[in-house]
Amino acid sequence: MRFLTLILATTMLLTTNAQTACRKSPMATDGIIRYSVIEVEPDYLDEYLPLALEVGDISMRTEPGVLAMYPTVSKEDSCKITIMEIYASQDAYKSHIASPHFQKYKQGTFHMYNPQNETYKIRQVYTL
Repeated sequence: MRFLTLILATTMLLTTNAQTACRKSPMATDGIIRYSVIEVEPDYLDEYLPLALEVGDISMRTEPGVLAMYPTVSKEDSCKITIMEIYASQDAYKSHIASPHFQKYKQGTFHMYNPQNETYKIRQVYTL
């Protein structure tokens, strides 16, 4: 059920984003693509998902430098969340992590996963 709920919420978020996103900045040479892999503690999953979707929605609607933010869930384990993030530049990323909506997400979810856990990973790549 949680998997289906996440799929429906993500579909609604992406559809809404396509219709209401702010004008986006072009990708700069220092643009960033990040994959955040988070294993949420099972007891917190229902609390975590709305916060993750909210920060993505607000970021896409209000931040020109946030080019994409797509949360996904593992088919094998609904507690394993991967968020693909694309930022137009280093400055766009810095602006995003300083934003009130990201700080709300960070403060509200930090206790829901263990950043020391082997499954918590952030992979950052650059465009060719």
